[in-house]
Amino acid sequence: MTMPNLSQRLSERNRQALEAMHAAEADAERRLARIEKLGPTALNRLAQVAQGDSGQSHHCRRLLLAVYNGPEWPLELTRLRVIDRDLQDAALVVIEWATYSGRELHEYLDDGDRLMQRFWLLETHKEED
Repeated sequence: MTMPNLSQRLSERNRQALEAMHAAEADAERRLARIEKLGPTALNRLAQVAQGDSGQSHHCRRLLLAVYNGPEWPLELTRLRVIDRDLQDAALVVIEWATYSGRELHEYLDDGDRLMQRFWLLETHKEED
């Protein structure tokens, strides 16, 4: 029995590495397509709830503000634990979408900048209470 020579082994490893890289790129493209499809609905769901006056609304505002301006409104992961399951799912989609999107997510909302400023004022006022 003969062992393949070094160049054959290297060639096979390079082929395997290239196949793995292509598979990873295809997976990333599928994930991106999924979040781009789900993102607008998830964002609108969080924004809708955030406009209310409940504990769920408060947490949704803070999640959206974290995506809007993370340095001023750090993401507190505990907020994900206290919101309803459908809102958790929406929040995770929005967070992932914000990571990959080439645009600021509030730009996808009607008058999104004004809405985020309103949320900012509501949450700043809550901190003063």
